[in-house]
Amino acid sequence: MARLAKMPPIQEDIHACTMCGYCVPVCPAYQEAGWEGASPRGRVFALRQYEMRGPLDLLLRRQVKPGEDFARNTWECTGCGACEEVCPVDIPFDKLWDDVKEWMVKSGYERKELEPYLANVRETHNLFGEPTEARGAWIPPEAVQSANPEVLYWVGCVASYKRQQIARAVVKILNAARVPYKILGSDEWCSGAPLARMGYQETTKKELMPHNVNAVEETGAKVLVTACAECYRAFARDYKQWGGNPPYSVFHISHYVEKLIREKRIAFTKPLPQKIAFHDACHMSRVAKVYEPPRQALKFIRDLKVLEILPHHEDALCSGAGGGFPAVFPEQAAGVAQRRLDAAEDTGATALVTTCPHAEMHFEGVARQRNMSLSIVDLAEMLANAL
Repeated sequence: MARLAKMPPIQEDIHACTMCGYCVPVCPAYQEAGWEGASPRGRVFALRQYEMRGPLDLLLRRQVKPGEDFARNTWECTGCGACEEVCPVDIPFDKLWDDVKEWMVKSGYERKELEPYLANVRETHNLFGEPTEARGAWIPPEAVQSANPEVLYWVGCVASYKRQQIARAVVKILNAARVPYKILGSDEWCSGAPLARMGYQETTKKELMPHNVNAVEETGAKVLVTACAECYRAFARDYKQWGGNPPYSVFHISHYVEKLIREKRIAFTKPLPQKIAFHDACHMSRVAKVYEPPRQALKFIRDLKVLEILPHHEDALCSGAGGGFPAVFPEQAAGVAQRRLDAAEDTGATALVTTCPHAEMHFEGVARQRNMSLSIVDLAEMLANAL
């Protein structure tokens, strides 16, 4: 039996919980699993029982110690932030669940399905275990990098290896605006945001963050631009909370396009007469509080009709792609994605557009499996198509 490591300093948060249950119906894992152990309230209840155990519990060997069942429920969290959004006493659940997963990992309850991701990042600096030197292989000949860049384009693991059309789209936008930019290639390591949600916060803080913050700083660029919701979250939120303050501004491509339009450096002149459904990526919207810039960026495209998927903004449902959820609970993760895809189809749109390459890969897999005609497109691709 695994020996529990010291509990993280979360006692104040778990005792702040009023057990009101607002977090139960909004939790994607609970919506799929239907049992309360998978919900935030269920997990908080178990943590509280452990924290409040007394001499009698120990004497009678009452099982109030979080074990395998609790650990399993811990990873039924996608890191979507829905529980924190509705919590009437403002418990910082986003941080709490990362800390609890890390505690479970340190106590020997890590998920075997997630260990390959950690090994891949340690060995090849990307989630997929692809060769480090191939990270910049997608860079097209028209990408003219500057020795004195205004912008560092942070590509991310997914766009570097699995959805390179996103990376090429960003390059097309930067070229069109004549922005001097640089791409790190093999010097770019995984931002670590996905790993931190899997219980490997320590690796992200101690190994990935210092390297990444410095690698960008050394280019001299005053602005970091990324098209990945997870990487945006890492630089704009996680790194700052962990004291790795990046000495440059952090923009998602949607923020940056708005800036370029305002400065009259770019114009999207090609009309795209189609209906698209916009999906709020959890790490951009609820977690990093960025709701309007992606919608605003899509409004710059002529003849494009942007439809809202119900529910949207802070109430939007998760894609099910985060926190290693698809690796540990593949059926639940597919169910979460399916509900969102169905709601997108209900709008009458032909494509679902979002800002998270991880969500896009997950949506695409589920849509293909179910023979859906809905196409999954990144916001950067949409913008590049309108140039």
